[in-house]
Amino acid sequence: VPKSSTTWTIALVGNPNTGKSTLFNALSGSRQRVGNYPGVTVEKKTGRMVLADETINIIDLPGTYSLAPRSLDEMVTVDVLLGRLADTPPVNAVLCIVDASNLERNLYLVSQVLELGLPTVVALNMTDVAQDKGITIELEQLQARFPVPIVSIQANRGVGLQDLRSALIAAVHGESPSVLNPLPEKFQQEVARLGELQSQPSEKKLPRFLLERLLLDSTGYLAEAKLPGVTSNLLEAVENSRTRLAEAGIPVPGVEAVSRYQWAAQILQGVVKRQPNRKLTFSDHVDRWLTHWFTGSLTFVLVMLGMFQAVTWVAEPTGPVIDGLANALKSLVEYWVPAGVL
Repeated sequence: VPKSSTTWTIALVGNPNTGKSTLFNALSGSRQRVGNYPGVTVEKKTGRMVLADETINIIDLPGTYSLAPRSLDEMVTVDVLLGRLADTPPVNAVLCIVDASNLERNLYLVSQVLELGLPTVVALNMTDVAQDKGITIELEQLQARFPVPIVSIQANRGVGLQDLRSALIAAVHGESPSVLNPLPEKFQQEVARLGELQSQPSEKKLPRFLLERLLLDSTGYLAEAKLPGVTSNLLEAVENSRTRLAEAGIPVPGVEAVSRYQWAAQILQGVVKRQPNRKLTFSDHVDRWLTHWFTGSLTFVLVMLGMFQAVTWVAEPTGPVIDGLANALKSLVEYWVPAGVL
């Protein structure tokens, strides 16, 4: 492999059920390191991919369904993408992996990633699973509507990985996508108003994305996270903004889910087709039995009863045998090991 002259950083984003770990392993191979981010218990996985004279460092971010920080894992993910961690280099591009069999739900996260303004590549994984479920995706039509490249892959089989590598190289050399924010105009005006209120030095000002998250945060996590730039005056302004939005018929935080899923529905209209009568699999037959109100409940009771009874059925006949083996081992140790500290 030629010596690398250029190094880039790419963040791998996706929920845990998209095959994200499999893709990370396939791209980075044996060039992986695992550790923790400084000061937190969140796991940090990094890998390296070498292509021609360029090296791409891949950061496998914690699996998440959205970029709305409600936990330490999600906060670390957002901080890495925004370049707010001192020990992590700025991200040059984002690789967002999605489940082809559950595309609409996965596009919710994609819409948030696109809002960051970073060069992005979408990996459409598990296309074989989608086919098994009778789902057909018109990839060319989807790509024509999408603002960033989409690459169809099967990470577990290595299908499409070379095309994905080429797309990543093109992304780090390309420009940031121009993406229309799906949230209402009045909401965006309130975010801009919050940005104007920040009087701290530039290094302590919250990025626009975090201001938006602060306005949408219904859990209070960001308000209590002691982020630089979050002051009592800013929090008071956030409450005033929420009141004005509610009066305008734009309730927070419900407006985000409505807006992003509407955007996803428009993108996927006519793109995703489902067979009305697909072939039932063995798993379908099992699910039909186990999720039925009567047979499912009956199965649950029988399984739990068997678990509890097994303690008695197994413990009583095997207890004397286990005690005999333990005593035999004790006698053997006493015979071979002389008396002493051990």
